[in-house]
Amino acid sequence: MKTERFSALFQDLTRASKAWCPFTHPDTGLNSDCYAANPRVQSMLEWARKYVQCAKFIDNNRYAVDKMSEISTQLASPERLENHREFLRLVKDFQSSVAFIESDLSEKLDRISCEECARLDEAIVSFSNYCFMASVAMAVSAVENRLIEIIRKKHDRLYRKEFTRFTLGQLIQVFDENQYKAKKYASIKKLLPVKHKPLLLLLNQYRIFPIHPKGEAVNAQIAESNLHLSFTFMIDKATSPYTTAE
Repeated sequence: MKTERFSALFQDLTRASKAWCPFTHPDTGLNSDCYAANPRVQSMLEWARKYVQCAKFIDNNRYAVDKMSEISTQLASPERLENHREFLRLVKDFQSSVAFIESDLSEKLDRISCEECARLDEAIVSFSNYCFMASVAMAVSAVENRLIEIIRKKHDRLYRKEFTRFTLGQLIQVFDENQYKAKKYASIKKLLPVKHKPLLLLLNQYRIFPIHPKGEAVNAQIAESNLHLSFTFMIDKATSPYTTAE
């Protein structure tokens, strides 16, 4: 999504769909078994599901996201589709929702580096595959990378001298008003919005559960909440230290 607009990709995925095997069986309309097994259909559905999932975590217009989710469910149910005309109507409805939120999604993705995107994507894939501990660990590692970049871009020399071996918990302490009171840390402390300080403490607590065997369960609810909170921090303009070119 950072390298290519999804609207163009989805258009390519559904190009010449009338010639797809499920729609070419004579006298049967849409062949349900063929539709369910067709690689092009499955590829389209997989991309649609992933887009909906990402749009939800990136906090795009929830009405549009829910509408896309409903459409993708209908597209995945061949028994609901009578013919190619109905299929094409749903595809166009999905594309309309994509067009509605795409600019907002792209703007928010511009605040996340490729390294952070890779970590967040792995967190989403882990969550989708019920690997909740891995999802929490990868999402919070993206947040940790962001904290490092916030500090490094403001004071690279100080970062290299003091912070290169810091854990996430130690990095968070740098922004605590009761710690690191020396004058050299004053400008760094101003980089983090106050509203995000309790959020970071909570994410660090979540991170401890899967990284260190504390006997604490990491269930789907915790993992999904962790993803939402991680994305909330990452897409905030105030926490993104990157230039447009970067």
